[in-house]
Amino acid sequence: MDHTPTVTPTEARALLDHADRLSHSAHNATRWPYITFIVALGVATSMGTFAMALTTGDAFGLAYVSLLVVMFALIIFFVISIQGRSAFARGRRWTTYIASWFVSYAIALSVMIWAHGNVLLASLASGLVLVVSFVCAAREARS
Repeated sequence: MDHTPTVTPTEARALLDHADRLSHSAHNATRWPYITFIVALGVATSMGTFAMALTTGDAFGLAYVSLLVVMFALIIFFVISIQGRSAFARGRRWTTYIASWFVSYAIALSVMIWAHGNVLLASLASGLVLVVSFVCAAREARS
């Protein structure tokens, strides 16, 4: 009873195609929380920074606190959604994405601090954060 089943080349190709589809599906499912986090972080920080750049007093405080609440909610959602997943958590891509976002966000904060109330500069700086976030998310979605 030592009979090993033989697989035809057609069956082997079908099995390899099925394994490839499963691999792509698993990889896509693993990285979507990362892509969602990058996009949401970019949108939230872009809009929050823009709001803070154009407001003063209580409205500034509301924009600031709202941005903090949204960022903490995003971080909590992200940590919960990636449990047991490791798409690129410790990789160079993740570090590059977060560093790119941080640099663009630092520029937007600088504009908010030194050119407070300037609509054109606030728009450009906030737009930069949004563009950088979308570029990082698109790059990850395509890889």
